[in-house]
Amino acid sequence: MSVLRPLDKQPGLNTATILLVGTEDALLQQLADSMLKEGCTSELRVHLARSLPLPSSVDRPRIDLIVFVVNLHSKYSLRNVEESLHHVDATFFLGKAAFLATGDRRLS
Repeated sequence: MSVLRPLDKQPGLNTATILLVGTEDALLQQLADSMLKEGCTSELRVHLARSLPLPSSVDRPRIDLIVFVVNLHSKYSLRNVEESLHHVDATFFLGKAAFLATGDRRLS
């Protein structure tokens, strides 16, 4: 288990790999399905993880974008993301990482 670095591997031809990190499996799966339904000229791969670090694997593809999903109503969700950040190289935060906040329940 190691720190994720954005340039560890060569990019795939016409492929992009997105890693969604969060504690809510159903929400991550719904987000991944929505992303994959959109038309794209390149191949899009979406991987889900509850937390980081990821297990070491030679077959793991290069990760082009990490999206940390935080539920605003869950301290565990925020703590999980905070702990996962320690396993991401700082250079990922130069345009290759995003935070998505969920759980807003405002009434219209």
